Amino acid sequence: MYTQCSHCRAVFRVTMKELTAAQGLLRCGECDTIFDAMKALSTTLPDERLGNMGNGRDLPGEARIHTLPLNTLAENSSSSSLKTGKNSSLSRRSSKSRKFLYLSLLALCLLLLIQLLYSYRTKLLEHPSTRELTQMVCEWTACGLEQVRHLDQIKLLSHTVYTHPNTPNVLIINTSIQNNASNPQAYPILEVSFLNQKSEMVALRRFTPEEYLNKEQQGQFMPPKIPQEVSLNIEDPGKDAVRFQLRFL
Repeated sequence: MYTQCSHCRAVFRVTMKELTAAQGLLRCGECDTIFDAMKALSTTLPDERLGNMGNGRDLPGEARIHTLPLNTLAENSSSSSLKTGKNSSLSRRSSKSRKFLYLSLLALCLLLLIQLLYSYRTKLLEHPSTRELTQMVCEWTACGLEQVRHLDQIKLLSHTVYTHPNTPNVLIINTSIQNNASNPQAYPILEVSFLNQKSEMVALRRFTPEEYLNKEQQGQFMPPKIPQEVSLNIEDPGKDAVRFQLRFL
């Protein structure tokens, strides 16, 4: 079988096995052009070359008949396929590497943000713009915001003490306390002490936030600048007690 270069008109002798291996594309040995051998495929030589084959001479400007080695075609095809495969494999590996790098950077940034929030959580709580985010992260990571307290900023606004109307030997202490800090903080422990005329302590009781807060306030922080009403029931210390003190712990 014969085929002809579409550029320089050189004629090549080929086999179907060679064409299949090269996927129909050949590189001309004369002009180095890649051409589609299937378009000019023929079982006979072109008509204008028939007369020249008899005398065995190559006329000027006329195409010669070349035998195209099978290994040349196969190498060209295999080399092209190999290069394509390598490029595809490298592209996939490069894409996976970039994704892994991006995910690693994202995880590192998130870890750094959490570390900064944890280290500066007390100061961040003092700013309204960062308070909500800091509280959310601390609830998620259990960073212990309940331990952050400014007891000197909690003030007693008012108080009243009277006998329980229904339960004997019990006093009711109603107080109003306020967090004067600029940021929310944990509710304090309330220490109630009764003193006699000599300022000696005759009774003492401490109330944890779980004991004096209602269900809606449980687990909440003490908001800033808002009075909080607290009611305490305590055993009557007797006639020796003439006054009481309230401390925040």
